[in-house]
Amino acid sequence: MPFRAVAFDVDGTLYPNAALYLASVPFFLSRPRLMLGFRRVRRAIRRVRPIEDFYDLQARMLAQELGVDTEEARRAINRRIYVAAERVLSVVPRFPHVRETVERFRAAGMKVGLLSDFPLGDKLSRLGLEGLWDARVEAEQVGYLKPHPEPFRAVLEALGSEAGETLYVGNNYGYDILGAGAVGMHTAHVTTRPHRNSRADMSFFRYRKLASWILEREIR
Repeated sequence: MPFRAVAFDVDGTLYPNAALYLASVPFFLSRPRLMLGFRRVRRAIRRVRPIEDFYDLQARMLAQELGVDTEEARRAINRRIYVAAERVLSVVPRFPHVRETVERFRAAGMKVGLLSDFPLGDKLSRLGLEGLWDARVEAEQVGYLKPHPEPFRAVLEALGSEAGETLYVGNNYGYDILGAGAVGMHTAHVTTRPHRNSRADMSFFRYRKLASWILEREIR
């Protein structure tokens, strides 16, 4: 069955994580305690149910990790992590043929969207991918991070498509592939090492392979 819509993760999916990590080394070394604490918080917060206010909970959890007050933790997240992550993308190249692939999907009549665990901010303009998307969803604003079903349901609603006619493209097997699959979406895994017995409908590392696989379905 042809797809009516394709939704993409952003970080590690539209550009290689390895390039981001390399470019982020100086920033990480200047604030290791903050970065490690934030990483632990993000891992833990995915298991919290229910969440009434995501941003408040995240700030309180980081404050506890660092031994600071909640407002200081909130400022550190916004100014030292989110803003810094956007700036680093200025020197990180996107995957080859990403824009071409998205444009081909649009030309074939499919809607295209984004679902990111992190704020988008200026990321798309820095990656040269602004102006392509029918829907943009930030999981934090939904109130839960992937693999919780709510962010995936939100992007489906924003795209106006059903799960069974939508493909989700992501690089994290647990968060993206299993999360999207759990709500009934088809999945494509961006990876150089496909999982054994993977639940993804397909795995790829070159975007032209993804484009060919999807567009061939459209012809059948």
